[in-house]
Amino acid sequence: MTHQPTSEGLGPSPQIASQPGGPSPLEGVDAFLAAVEGLAARVYRGRLSTTQALLRLGDDYAYIRLRDLAQPLRFLRQMAGAPPVRLGTAGFRRSLVDDANPARHYTAFLLVGYWLPLWAAQCMLWGWEIAGFVRYGGKWSAPDMACGMTGVRHGRLVRRYGLTVLPGLVAAELAEPPACERGSG
Repeated sequence: MTHQPTSEGLGPSPQIASQPGGPSPLEGVDAFLAAVEGLAARVYRGRLSTTQALLRLGDDYAYIRLRDLAQPLRFLRQMAGAPPVRLGTAGFRRSLVDDANPARHYTAFLLVGYWLPLWAAQCMLWGWEIAGFVRYGGKWSAPDMACGMTGVRHGRLVRRYGLTVLPGLVAAELAEPPACERGSG
């Protein structure tokens, strides 16, 4: 799933897929974790700020482009559209998945949690989910709420400690635990 950069001036995004004939491409949570690790390494080395890295994640995985807030209709169309990078559900914790692209929902609320105070981020999540309940004919999504709450919490932690904590959080809380940890092994 190779893609071009979407955040202006940040250089190429981490390459996720291999060339034909190479090793199999990463997908799902493994691909997301690889991208987050790459961005965290660039932040650690001083090549990106945490804000730049989060803008990249928002652009690529949630189609949230804060620079377009001045054009509300464009911004809302983007948020309703498919993001440039879609990874699928492979390896994501099943309790957080209710559609084919859990990285999108998580990333959106990671950003919300980073930029808004906790109370406002939680209100936004509830408002978004209530709007979805109405939009989808009374279908409530507990996995979406759990995924969004995880994103908000991780956003607050990134705000406090920096982006370098995010790979560990993603690996520990977004990835499905190994079978031996689930009790079937």
